[in-house]
Amino acid sequence: MYQTYQRVGQEMGIRLLPDVYILQAGGVLNAFATRFFQKNMVILYSDVVELSRDGYTKEVEFVIAHELAHIRRNHVQKQWAMMLGGWIPFLGSAYSRACEFTCDRMAAHHIQDQEASKRALTILAIGGKLAKEVSEFDYLYEASRENGFIAKLSELLSTHPPLPKRIAAIATNAGETNVPVFKTAGYVKGSIIGTIVLTVIVNVAIVAWLFTSDGFTSFASSPFIEEFAGDMTEEPLQQLAYDNAGADAIREELANGADVNMQDSYGDTPLHNLLYNDGMDYDSLVLLLESGADVTIENDDGMTPVDVAKDWSHEFGIVELLRSYE
Repeated sequence: MYQTYQRVGQEMGIRLLPDVYILQAGGVLNAFATRFFQKNMVILYSDVVELSRDGYTKEVEFVIAHELAHIRRNHVQKQWAMMLGGWIPFLGSAYSRACEFTCDRMAAHHIQDQEASKRALTILAIGGKLAKEVSEFDYLYEASRENGFIAKLSELLSTHPPLPKRIAAIATNAGETNVPVFKTAGYVKGSIIGTIVLTVIVNVAIVAWLFTSDGFTSFASSPFIEEFAGDMTEEPLQQLAYDNAGADAIREELANGADVNMQDSYGDTPLHNLLYNDGMDYDSLVLLLESGADVTIENDDGMTPVDVAKDWSHEFGIVELLRSYE
């Protein structure tokens, strides 16, 4: 199993594979990718692993590839996006569901077996023994008829799409034609849109009230907010690096006397913050290094810029470039 995990990770281009753990979960079929103290990890429930002993090797490989796709796409680092759901209803959970569809497609593409991909999701729904007896079309058709308000609202609040929808998405992506269509009734759409509009109006009204009353002043002057605001206030160079600004903007800030090795409240230098970006600006990286950025400085988590580059799965050439400045 570990050899399969390593092979899948290498084939998916993940140079720094996260640790993988097997968790006994009382018969639950599941797996997930997570991040704890800036360390990525993959958890496989023991019953998923046992499926490989029952001949479901491709299906288990699909599950592994799905979780590693979360790592490859840096979904575990982007969980802050879920916070947006607190302001705009359903937005955070919608982003999470989109991540699941993306990882399903990546996993299906990796194993190159659409039937095994669909069967893996069916197994998650009903188990390995009964999955062989499920009529895929009937399963999807019955699920597509669940079109009531409660069912749709439950789906909108969920961070994972319904398994039948995920199976249908794989089938549609594979070019299959006889796939039931999942539609939302008009009155359900209207109810959901009304809920979103009402919630946004209420939120705007609360914010307006806070700004026009003493409530906002009292809230903003609380010790917690002042401490939090202090943590979020960074030097312009730090902000430029974190926002993946171009080399010209960083060069201008350095010319104004900014310290290339300054550390923020988390101990990160501009070099650390630049490396937190997926599509990091290479010219900015070279500029910081040539301007004296110290690649051996550790942040509060004990990570150097080299550690961050490996943790964020930057190209091998980037890691080697950083090491050449040690």
